[in-house]
Amino acid sequence: INAIICHLGNGTSIACVEKGKCIDTSMGLTPLEGLVMGTRCGDLDPGIFNHLMREQGLTSVQVDALLNKGSGLLGLCGDSNMETIIASADQGEANAKLAVDIFVNRVRKYLGSYLVRLNGHVDAIVFTAGIGQNSDRIRAMVCEGLTPLGVSLNVAKNARRSMRNGGTISTAHSHIKVMVIPTDEELAIAMQSVDTAQVLQPAPKPAAVSAAR
Repeated sequence: INAIICHLGNGTSIACVEKGKCIDTSMGLTPLEGLVMGTRCGDLDPGIFNHLMREQGLTSVQVDALLNKGSGLLGLCGDSNMETIIASADQGEANAKLAVDIFVNRVRKYLGSYLVRLNGHVDAIVFTAGIGQNSDRIRAMVCEGLTPLGVSLNVAKNARRSMRNGGTISTAHSHIKVMVIPTDEELAIAMQSVDTAQVLQPAPKPAAVSAAR
């Protein structure tokens, strides 16, 4: 299966999957790279680090804390909860609207990149995690205008505010399926831990052979 998995929550990332194997992800050395998150900035010009130290007098530790804990949605509008941010945007709060637009724009940027990475051969776009499962608004904004690329959203199915049990939200004629699949990070971590533990188990010692007959 070829899929683009959009894990959208307080922490966000996108994975590009080809033939069942992840070949790219929006994260880098740390989760700081990539999408705009609840408190993390995502992609930015590396020059900002020296700029903040030089112009604002921040230490490297302070800059690191700012980029990880005081940026992203929180830095853009003072709130890291997408549900309340959308509510504020609907009430005309400019910074909240800006935060939603930037969040969606960054998701679409990576989505387009991975569509090209897979040469357009994509079986499914998957939304998961808190925002991906529960925000029909964000799902609709991410998929808006993508019909020429083979993505057609079923408005009625997507309009279910919460998709806790998952499901397909694309039309029957959509070339690329759009799906909501609940995330279970704890189970995934547990399964990978078991696999790793099995690999690291010491090889059994050979049985002693007696010379007696």
